[in-house]
Amino acid sequence: LEASTDVFICPSQFMADKMVQGGFSKSKMRTLCNFIDVEKCKYAPADGMDNTVPIVLPKKEDYYCFIGRLSHEKGSKTLIEAANQLPYKLVIIGGGPLMDELKSVAHTNIEFVGFKQWDDIKKLVGGARVSVIPSEWYENNPLSVIEAECLGTPVLGAWIGGIPELIEEGKTGMTFISKDVNDLKDKIQQMWEATFDYHKIAEESMKRYNAEEYYQNIMRIYQGQGY
Repeated sequence: LEASTDVFICPSQFMADKMVQGGFSKSKMRTLCNFIDVEKCKYAPADGMDNTVPIVLPKKEDYYCFIGRLSHEKGSKTLIEAANQLPYKLVIIGGGPLMDELKSVAHTNIEFVGFKQWDDIKKLVGGARVSVIPSEWYENNPLSVIEAECLGTPVLGAWIGGIPELIEEGKTGMTFISKDVNDLKDKIQQMWEATFDYHKIAEESMKRYNAEEYYQNIMRIYQGQGY
């Protein structure tokens, strides 16, 4: 396979490093992050929105959110343990095998809204002050981070897999030690008290993760110009 392949394109540096660790040539690795349809992350101007800048965003509300499968590998149990020690509202978007167990131990500041389609996800994640990605297994290039940032929402992500390379510490979010309840709790507190430029997060993320940018970069790789 490797002998007949000129270049391996990896969605994350984490994946590229793992391939090298597995014996593939480092010289053949190229890292190119996935893209999304950034148009779906844009808002039409409406009452209550900030229309003074090119990218219109809803006002942030007093809650933070999690979106994903309620299962052990996604870190949802660790998140509930941390959230139970904090006074802030947490909105849980999604379902899974731990739903009943987590509901039974969650305090009243935690709201489970279940599975949602994009229009509702956009509203919930876009209105959150923070989106938490508490994964406890390797995530390659999670779209949940990319989508949150394109919606102008900073991300608190576990330091595992490809998550950290999608977060610019202090600018688009923060990271914490995966599986560490105390570190997660402390970082939620820090992010709640921090000031983020939501419009800048959205604007720069839409530039970074749009399809045209991806196309230009992948063509450079195909043409042997590097990236």
